[in-house]
Amino acid sequence: MRCSSCGCEFTGPTCTECGATPVNPGAAVVDSVTGLYLGGWWRRAGATFADDLILFLPNYVVIAFFYALGGLFVGIIAGWIALGFYYFNLLNTAKGQTIGNRVAATRVRDAVTGERITKQQSMTRWFAMTVYGLVLVFGSNLALLAYVAIYLTDNLYPLFNPRKQTIHDRIAGTIVVLV
Repeated sequence: MRCSSCGCEFTGPTCTECGATPVNPGAAVVDSVTGLYLGGWWRRAGATFADDLILFLPNYVVIAFFYALGGLFVGIIAGWIALGFYYFNLLNTAKGQTIGNRVAATRVRDAVTGERITKQQSMTRWFAMTVYGLVLVFGSNLALLAYVAIYLTDNLYPLFNPRKQTIHDRIAGTIVVLV
């Protein structure tokens, strides 16, 4: 079994490189490429819910502030930039975790090596999530339906993907693993 913190092999009760203890994976699936335990759909949903809950009020304040300065479009763009800053900076750390990932005991890793993700992967992952969110800028009922359809497809995709990846994970070349 590989350590989800540093990627080395466990040879005993703790990792010889970083001292981490192996996670009790329960029914977790081992990734065939990296050897890490994959974070399942419920953990991913929990991490997303926790991040959304944590970010709701701060993001609302950012949107309201920039809405007052330049209108709805400026407020929405400022809100997405603030969210991008949060996700990019936290996922690009050695731990590869947002606050929601910490709550759910998951982290984001490179899909090929199992190592921490690069800045480019972090930016690509956020950009992929942002692109379908920008559909809402059009403000029509059709745009809202398109957003909901894309959002649900992206977030339900791990239920059908053997590596438990969302579409934005596949685009960025990342996986979500247990800590």
